[in-house]
Amino acid sequence: MWEEASHIDFSVDPDWLHVWEAGGVRLLDVSPQSGVAVQLDEQGRTHLASRSSTGVLYENNRHFYLGRVGQTMIFTAPRLTTTQMSLRHVLTRLPEVEVELAVRAVSLTQYHATNRFCPQCGGLTRVDDLGRSRFCDHCETPLFPRTDPAIIVAITDTQDRLLLGHHAGWDDNRYSIFAGFAEAGESLEQTVCREMTEEVNVAVTDVRYAGSQPWPMPHSLMVGFTAVSLSGESRPDGTEITHARWFDRSQLRAAVESEEVVLPTPASIAYRLIMQWYGQPDQLAGQP
Repeated sequence: MWEEASHIDFSVDPDWLHVWEAGGVRLLDVSPQSGVAVQLDEQGRTHLASRSSTGVLYENNRHFYLGRVGQTMIFTAPRLTTTQMSLRHVLTRLPEVEVELAVRAVSLTQYHATNRFCPQCGGLTRVDDLGRSRFCDHCETPLFPRTDPAIIVAITDTQDRLLLGHHAGWDDNRYSIFAGFAEAGESLEQTVCREMTEEVNVAVTDVRYAGSQPWPMPHSLMVGFTAVSLSGESRPDGTEITHARWFDRSQLRAAVESEEVVLPTPASIAYRLIMQWYGQPDQLAGQP
């Protein structure tokens, strides 16, 4: 286990290979199927499992640099283990810096597993820059991990009610705020307006940035916004969104307590935006 730290340092120690050979690097087991290895500490808390680089030969097409936590350099070590859990399941259990490591590990592992060929010329690509990119020697094109921008928005009305919707593919009682991918040529603010018109027929104004979250499922960046509906009305499209409801704070608390409504996982930006409206640091009853 590495020492406590609040963030990842992405700089590279020039002597990193010597540190590796001396066993000073920690390796995280991860699979392209979004699995990371975990372990429990003495208090029963979940942490990312790691192992020393002692006796492990560095391979540039398997070991990808994640960064440093404190003074400890951390690389991926792609392999299947019996202790792996899906990224979705561990996000709510890990300390914040370990969530960042897990997201980065899964993102890079997926990227390298699915980008062996150059999109410019079709030639084989190779891992470059300790796994942070790939390179095509045929057309000399550097290739970086793809990120698909998506918006997620918490809509309120003039009565400060929050609009939540139910997606057609979810359990009957699961509700969340609204999301969608940006299209070519759109600003993120334009995406917010278009998606809300398409999904729930709500025209919004006062679109404001509210934070972001990497979401490597498979390779998205969720960009959060708040917006205001002047009408206080909604009409779900019936295909993607089957139900939409306005809630004041007492109504949402009652719906969550009765399990009429289940909110998104607390590790998600959707939950954070809901809680920002509801009022931090209060927690809605029935949520983890």
